[in-house]
Amino acid sequence: MKDAKTRSTRARTAWLGAPLALALLAAGPALADEDRAGTAEELARVQAALEAKGYSDVHDLEVDDGRFEVDARSPAGESVDLELDLETLEILHEDRD
Repeated sequence: MKDAKTRSTRARTAWLGAPLALALLAAGPALADEDRAGTAEELARVQAALEAKGYSDVHDLEVDDGRFEVDARSPAGESVDLELDLETLEILHEDRD
């Protein structure tokens, strides 16, 4: 009797655990793209790349939607929001503040 009860409990646990496991697997990519603040190393890398292009006052670095987002001052002296490629640091988009 104890053996049958143990099997029944295991089966019920497996059925209850399956939806949770599927939900976590489905959420994996979404969790990987979670917005976050940039690290000190990333900020230094982005700052060097932008300063080489004439930008200054590079600050407030974030990683969002697979891109760097950062505030800076353009070579013309305007306050701008920039989006950069994570790998190449190519400027993908620039908006004046």
